Amino acid sequence: MDKPKAEIQPLWIRITLAVLVVSVVLVVAGGYFWWTQEQPRKPAELTKLTFAISLNPIASVGHIAFIKGFFKDEGLDVTLQFHTSGKASLNSVIERKANLATVADTPLAHAGLNKESIYILATIEDSVRSTAIVARKDKKISEPGDLKGKKIGATIGSSGEFMLDTFLVLKNISREQVEIIDLKPEEMADALLTGKVDAVTTWPPYRFRAENIIGHTTTTFFATGMYTETFNLAASRDFVDQNPETVKRILRSAIKAEVFMRKNPDQSRALIANHLKIDRSLIDELWKILNFDVRLDQSLLTTLENQARWAIKNKHTDKTEVPNYLEFMFVDGLRAVRPDMVTVIGHK
Repeated sequence: MDKPKAEIQPLWIRITLAVLVVSVVLVVAGGYFWWTQEQPRKPAELTKLTFAISLNPIASVGHIAFIKGFFKDEGLDVTLQFHTSGKASLNSVIERKANLATVADTPLAHAGLNKESIYILATIEDSVRSTAIVARKDKKISEPGDLKGKKIGATIGSSGEFMLDTFLVLKNISREQVEIIDLKPEEMADALLTGKVDAVTTWPPYRFRAENIIGHTTTTFFATGMYTETFNLAASRDFVDQNPETVKRILRSAIKAEVFMRKNPDQSRALIANHLKIDRSLIDELWKILNFDVRLDQSLLTTLENQARWAIKNKHTDKTEVPNYLEFMFVDGLRAVRPDMVTVIGHK
């Protein structure tokens, strides 16, 4: 028996309407997908920053992060500003000419004494055989005691000067028994060659150039067990306070560089040699004594405090109190991206 016509019509209408609704939804969705695929996308704007970096393989983490594009991967448009020392790099940050710097521990100790507006973000390298004293054997220097009465080139306020003073103290030589000549790192080899100084205290690659001066043989003294040199990332306090997320991206870039260097040592050395225009054999030799790790250790605090006491004792500063270097450390950045490599106790 047929159903009444009045019951069939509403069902037919409902089916028709459902088909129409589905068709409209598919058309709209398809159109949106086409529009989003066809329309040109505006690229995300990169965060610009200036990186004052040392022309030194010790700063390889920073150089590799730039060469391999790890900064760009993290949304950073980095301009490198080259310097021959970490001290000069840090001064660029202090003078607001750069946002970020690579720097050894001694300039950081002085910056703390002077209450400069900076933060230490991480250590990127350390070594016990990087900074050294190179002396000419023809000046009758073959053992530490022979340094007495000699002229020694050092970059005042640098880790080289601190290493020299530490070495002299432990070898029972007073600072008054030597004549210290203030030289820039790039002046060391020539000063040793011409006889302006009898010895120099510096770091690679300038140390290697001094060790290989033409026509003379040299002897090298290390401060093994006395001093561990560190190279660090530091930034202006305003930059860090205003850009905490950017700091995390900087640190992630550095970590990517460290991992790349560990997994690809041969390629990394070739990249650094080409980038810094340094003989590959020197890079190979140097990397044997360097340890590249992105971390923030409690031991750095101890080193900075010891250097502050050294500066006060030797009247390298008019300050009389050792600052609280914890206040100069931005711990939260590395703790957020690599907590297992942070041993500093504190929050700033």
